[in-house]
Amino acid sequence: MSISGNLRTMPFPDLLQWVSQSRKTGTLAIDGPSVKKKLYFREGRVVASASDNPREFLGYYLVGWGFVAEDELQELLDMQERHGALLGELLVIIGRLSREELADVLRVKTEASIFEMFLWGEGEFRFLEAILPTKKFDPMDIAVDHLILEGVRRLDEWERSRDIIGGDDWIPCVVGALDVNALTPEERGVLCEINGTNSIEDIGLARRLGAFLVRQFVLQGIQAGVFQVTPPSSEVRSIPGFSKSGWRALLKMAQKALAGGELLEAHRLLEDLRLKTDGIREALDQIAGLEMEIEKGLNEAVFDDQSILELAVPAEELTDLPCSREEGFLLSRINGAYTVGQILNLLPGSPLEHRLVIHGLLGREIIRVSDHQDR
Repeated sequence: MSISGNLRTMPFPDLLQWVSQSRKTGTLAIDGPSVKKKLYFREGRVVASASDNPREFLGYYLVGWGFVAEDELQELLDMQERHGALLGELLVIIGRLSREELADVLRVKTEASIFEMFLWGEGEFRFLEAILPTKKFDPMDIAVDHLILEGVRRLDEWERSRDIIGGDDWIPCVVGALDVNALTPEERGVLCEINGTNSIEDIGLARRLGAFLVRQFVLQGIQAGVFQVTPPSSEVRSIPGFSKSGWRALLKMAQKALAGGELLEAHRLLEDLRLKTDGIREALDQIAGLEMEIEKGLNEAVFDDQSILELAVPAEELTDLPCSREEGFLLSRINGAYTVGQILNLLPGSPLEHRLVIHGLLGREIIRVSDHQDR
């Protein structure tokens, strides 16, 4: 059974609970306000995650936690591609980190990605029954009950702190005396990194902790009158593991989507990548090349502005299909009489994106071009 909807009507904790209690195996894909994520489940337990947020890439943690240097990461990714090995497994083999360290990195990475979704008030979701990635991945086994309890707790903490600490890029500094002996070893390590320059994110990376734990410690210090925080400067800061290699991972995702005929997904990945590359010329050139391939794919499509579209499935079956909001909105305008051009005139937003949605619906055989073009 595949379901789809929006987090406005089925909040993320309820969605996790449904997957867990139903002991589902498959992929939960969620398109958030600015990020797309996927959670993979086996028998109702989380086994892996994926995201197009560079701060949720494995490379972000590997570089940020000091396991590899920025330049080394690209060499390792190239080696991974040549040998078809998992990046984490490769690092264990060459002795860069132990299996225990790898498991810790993967756990923090996955849980941080999941906990962030507790903050989402809306987002289109689709659960794809019995579908897991064909590409190898390092499996985990995380109970959903733990994620829900911790996620709700963190949501409460975030709501308490959001008016005090704007974000993980804010910078704490010490303004009062505190009893160091009363702190745990972990807290003393965090305190050593608070120097009026390091952001909460910087401190978390330096101590190999999730940023939430640092944020929580800083909030307690602010409430005790021993810390203050200042907003970040306007200077654009590079993302560990992304400036030289991470954008290539997003580019490969777009290339894979394009090769699979998913033109809309490729287009959206490229739009997102353009915003994240910070003007890297090599990236922009490759983005432009793939955008030309997308336009070529549209030009070779079986429809044009004069084509008349009609449903290829019974209307009553549409509610059971996993469709995005854009797909649902477009489907509501297809009546077997309007041409593509007329439909596009009825829809707000980018005509290119709407054409890509049409292309995707045709590929999924949800709609078709009518044989009756003389209406």
